[in-house]
Amino acid sequence: MSAIMPLDSVSSLVAFVAAVESGGFAPAGRKLGLSASAVGKSVSRLEQRLGVKLLHRSTRSIAVTSEGELLYVRSAQILDEIREAESAISQTRARPRGRLTVSIPTVLGRRVIIPALRSFVDKYPDVELSVHLSDRRVDIVEEGYDLVVRLGKLDDSRLVARRIAPHRFSTCAAPDYLSTYGSPRSPDELVRYSCIRYRSPNSGRLEDWEFIGETKPQVLGPGLVVNDGEALAIATLGGMGISQVPTYLVSGDIAAGRLQEVLAEYTSDRGHIWLVRPPSRPEVPRVRVFAEFTTALLGSNSI
Repeated sequence: MSAIMPLDSVSSLVAFVAAVESGGFAPAGRKLGLSASAVGKSVSRLEQRLGVKLLHRSTRSIAVTSEGELLYVRSAQILDEIREAESAISQTRARPRGRLTVSIPTVLGRRVIIPALRSFVDKYPDVELSVHLSDRRVDIVEEGYDLVVRLGKLDDSRLVARRIAPHRFSTCAAPDYLSTYGSPRSPDELVRYSCIRYRSPNSGRLEDWEFIGETKPQVLGPGLVVNDGEALAIATLGGMGISQVPTYLVSGDIAAGRLQEVLAEYTSDRGHIWLVRPPSRPEVPRVRVFAEFTTALLGSNSI
């Protein structure tokens, strides 16, 4: 059985988080109603208890050590959850507030979610939203995320997951390219075309194209290989060949006629778009409203 943290250690954590967020002991003291000396002593007791240096001090400023940064991320999250629990007890419909940390795949974030965030921020001004764009499969629990958007197949049973939309793909090319080389009539004909491919910067794996009814990787013609989703779309717009890309990346270009779909009747979805969160944390108001916002946005037919 783990030992219960002493109350003075909890108060030291509060002082430490306040010092980091305020940038010094004096402003932290003003925030907490304590003297700068009292805040400094609380942090020193915490360092002694943990046996590590959390802050580098100078006469004018403080700097967080690597150990301090790790403790800050987890402690700030815990204190936020304590405050949220207190709020939930005092009022049944708490106004969404507090820090919300989310991870979103890079291109999906840039093209779809970030452009729509103004409406969320205007509606929930008390939510301190921190958005991390990354194609790396983050560890939600260990890295302290409240919500993560994931694409494709979900294989982590530890998570609470909500399936919000198919992960749709489009096979497409620029009109000039198709007028020169013609359109493929079946996936088997792609071997005769220049095919622009995506290589994952994380795994180094060259992404296969998927078609309905196909049980093995499609044989594709040689072409440009890129490790960035937006570069894939730009190269396709530039007439360098045919690509298979997430529909949300090219839907606007297809609607405007800058790109044309080919093999639409063969192109299959690749799993789903998921919204996931750690099972150990309740769906507090700030998490709930962002989940609703994301579900409405990504569940639309426009992507």
